[in-house]
Amino acid sequence: MERVDPATVGFFIVVYVAIQIGIGLWVARGVKTEEDFFLAGRSLGLIPIGLSIFATWFGAETIMGSAGAIASEGLSGARAEPFGYAVCLLVMAFTISGVFRARGYRNLADFFRDRFDHRSELATAIITIVVSTIWAAAQLLALAALLESALGVPAQFTLIGATVVVVLYTSFAGIAGDIYTDVIQAVVLIIGLLFVLFALASRMGGFGPMLATIEPSQLKLLGTGETWLGQLDAWAIPVLGSLVTQEAIARFLSTRTPQLARNSTLAAAALYLLLGMVPVIIALAGVHYHPAGDDADAFLPALASEILTPALYILFAGALLSAVMSTTNSNVLSVSSMMSLNVLTHLHDSASPKLRVQVARWTTVGAGIAAWAIASSGQTIYELIALTSVWGQAGILVAVLIGLWSPYGGVRAALWAILVCVAVNLWTLAVAPVLALLGEGATLGAAMTQLVAGEAPTMEGYFLASLAASLIAYVAGAEVDKHAARRTLPPTQTSPDAS
Repeated sequence: MERVDPATVGFFIVVYVAIQIGIGLWVARGVKTEEDFFLAGRSLGLIPIGLSIFATWFGAETIMGSAGAIASEGLSGARAEPFGYAVCLLVMAFTISGVFRARGYRNLADFFRDRFDHRSELATAIITIVVSTIWAAAQLLALAALLESALGVPAQFTLIGATVVVVLYTSFAGIAGDIYTDVIQAVVLIIGLLFVLFALASRMGGFGPMLATIEPSQLKLLGTGETWLGQLDAWAIPVLGSLVTQEAIARFLSTRTPQLARNSTLAAAALYLLLGMVPVIIALAGVHYHPAGDDADAFLPALASEILTPALYILFAGALLSAVMSTTNSNVLSVSSMMSLNVLTHLHDSASPKLRVQVARWTTVGAGIAAWAIASSGQTIYELIALTSVWGQAGILVAVLIGLWSPYGGVRAALWAILVCVAVNLWTLAVAPVLALLGEGATLGAAMTQLVAGEAPTMEGYFLASLAASLIAYVAGAEVDKHAARRTLPPTQTSPDAS
C-alpha cells in the first residue's frame, strides 16, 4: 500500500487515546468507594461484561505474539489460541464465576481469606501481583512494538507514552472506565481484524485460493521433536493455568447477579473462539504472502501495512491499540486490587472511603510504573507471557477448585499447595535450566542471560509437574490436619451400662 504518513497515524492515535482518557475521567465522577473503583458498584450487565472479558483476554499474546508464532512455526507455535483460552472461559463459567459472585467476593484473594485464612490470602495476593505486573509489562512491549511500526518512533519512547496513558485513565476511573472503554475497544478490534482478513483474501485471489495456500505441515499440533507430554502441557497452561486469573474474575464480580456473572463468561468464551480464529487464519495464509521475518511479534502489523489502504491501516492500528490497552488496564487493576484490598488490609479498620479510593489510585500508579520497569528489559512477548502465566497458578487452582466445592483441606493444605507450586516453578523454570546450561559449559553470566531472554531450555511438562505437586501437597496438608485433629479429640466415654 501507499506509505502511511506517521504524522497522520499519530494524529488519529492521539485522538483515540484522548477519547479513552475522556471516558475514564467521565466515569471517575461516580467513583466514591473501593467497590466503585474495583467492581463498578456491582451494577453491570451481560453485554458490557461479556465484551470486556473478551477484550481483556484478546490481547497482545493473541493479536501479535500468537500470530507471529503461528506464521513462523504453524499451529504448533501457539495452539493455545484460540481453543485453549476459549475452553478455559467455558470451564470458568461453570465452576467459579457464579459461585464467586454469589458469595460477594471482591477479588480472588478474598476467597482464600474466607475459606482458609489471612496467610493464604496474602500468599495469593503476592503471587497475583507479581504475575499481573509481568503480564502488564508484556502488553506494554506489544504496544511499544505497534507504535514503533506505525510511527517510526523508538520503542523506548513509545513505551513511556503507553505507560502514562494506561496509568492516567485507569487510576481515575477504575474498572468501570476500563469496562466501558473495553466495549469500544472490542468493536474496533473486531472490525479491524475482519478488514485485515478480507484484504488478505482479496490480495490472494479470494478465500478459496487463500485457504488453499495453507500447507498440511502448518497444521501439525506437534512441533519438531515435541512429545505428547509437551503438547498436553501446552494445552494445560491456558485451560487450567488461566482458570483463576484476577483479570477475568474482577469483571464477572462486577455484574449485578450470579447468573449474569456466569452468562457473561459464557458469552466471552463464544466470542473468543469465533474471533480468535481470525488471526490464526491470517497467520497461516498470510505467511505465504508476507514472510514472517526475524521479528515474529511484528509479523501481523507488517502484513497489515502491506495489504491495507492507509485509512484501513489506521483503523487496524487502532484495533491493536485497543487489544493491548484493554489487557494492560486489567493487569494494572489486578495489582492495585490485591495491594489495596488484601495486602494493605490494616487501612480498612480506620481509613475513610475517600482515603481508600486514594490508596487504590496510587497503587494503580505504582503498578503501572513497575510494569514499565520490567518492560524496559525487552523480553519477547510470547516467551514472557508463557513463563509468567503459570507462576504459582497450579497451587492457587488446586486450592480454589477443592476448597470451593468441598470442605476437604484447611489452611495448611492451601499454603502447602501454593508454596510447593512456587518451589516447583522456580526449579523447572529457573534453577534447572541454568544448571543444564552450566552442564553444557556455559558460564553463569551467559546462562542467566539466556534465562532472562527466554532462550534457556525448560523441563518438558513443567506446568503439569507443578499441578501434580500442588495436588499432592494439598492432600498431604489436609491429611496432616485430619490426623492432628483426631489426636486432639478427647477419648470416647464408655457408658457404665455398656460393660
